Amino acid sequence: MADRISDLPDEVLSHVLSFLPTAAAIATTVLSKRWNELWRSCPSLTFDDSDYFTNTRSKSYSRFVQCVHVAILSRDWHQTVHSLRLSCRSSACDSTNVSVWINTVVQRGVQHLDLCVGKMFNLPSAVPTCKTLVVLKLDHFYIKKIPTVDFPVLKIMHLRNLNFLEHRDFAELVRASPNLEELEAVDLVILFRAAKGSFQYLPKLVRATVPKIDVPLGVLSNAQFLRLDWMDDTVKDIYPKRGVTVFRNLIHLEFGYANSIQDWLEVSQMLKCSPSLQIFVIDKMYLDPLPQANREGADWIWPVGIWLNLRRCCFKNYKGWRGELGFAEYIMGNAEHLQTMSICCNRYVKEDQKFKMIKELSLCTRRSASCKLIFE
Repeated sequence: MADRISDLPDEVLSHVLSFLPTAAAIATTVLSKRWNELWRSCPSLTFDDSDYFTNTRSKSYSRFVQCVHVAILSRDWHQTVHSLRLSCRSSACDSTNVSVWINTVVQRGVQHLDLCVGKMFNLPSAVPTCKTLVVLKLDHFYIKKIPTVDFPVLKIMHLRNLNFLEHRDFAELVRASPNLEELEAVDLVILFRAAKGSFQYLPKLVRATVPKIDVPLGVLSNAQFLRLDWMDDTVKDIYPKRGVTVFRNLIHLEFGYANSIQDWLEVSQMLKCSPSLQIFVIDKMYLDPLPQANREGADWIWPVGIWLNLRRCCFKNYKGWRGELGFAEYIMGNAEHLQTMSICCNRYVKEDQKFKMIKELSLCTRRSASCKLIFE
């Protein structure tokens, strides 16, 4: 039988190896002499220490560290490094090693960085000034007083579980990315929000998931997908209201709440300012049932004259409170193109309460004849 793989050029084989974890790519050196050098020109480096969690004090974890050292220092640096994916979640992970690995690759013009560490490390110094980055994903890093940030071609930025010393440190990362198309900022800790930073409008933004209080809405107004978390945060909004922001391109909107919705002002304002909105999700997230919360938003009077272009609406963690029922009733009664109204029940709700919810929702007037009420 003919060996078709051997007939492939080195460039193709290196590209195939780039889809493997780097340790597996290095293991192909046992196949033949030709494979000894192929892994060194792989455009992607992928390292994950999850296989070493069982015994972090044994020599197994030191073999992981050795593997990363060899792979980074022995590769052919005449070949471009397209991406580095590094996941070091073990308690044995050392910040010095991580910084050396990342800084070495970053200095070679990497385009895609996906970095996750188990312990809170300072962000390596070479990352904020890497002008070749197109994708940046950071998880569990400490960021403070960055002197210079420059991401001229960055399109995707995902920030998770980061600790910022000041709000201006977070703002600087975003402001230094004028071509950003996707922004995700989840579970951020900002120690000093009073030291606020300035943002610039992101004209190419398509998707954004951010805490409401940390980014002014005007920066996000070009987005087609937008999720705003901590809508009910008790921390005073650091940005003063500066007129109405219109989201002309917004198609999908999600609001995440952790506490009771006292009124529906922000909901009604966003509906009014999003003429192209087709999908709207209310997510009550982790809210536990409170006896006195049954009246949350119950006295809110929905404004008339808001034209709704909604096709789908979903309420997650629904408990049947008066304000929630009023919201569902308003949407079904005013969205003339609505196709589905989905109600996802809270896990604490008892069976008899569920039956009451279904009965109340089923009696709501539906302006759209094709609207389906889905109760999950």
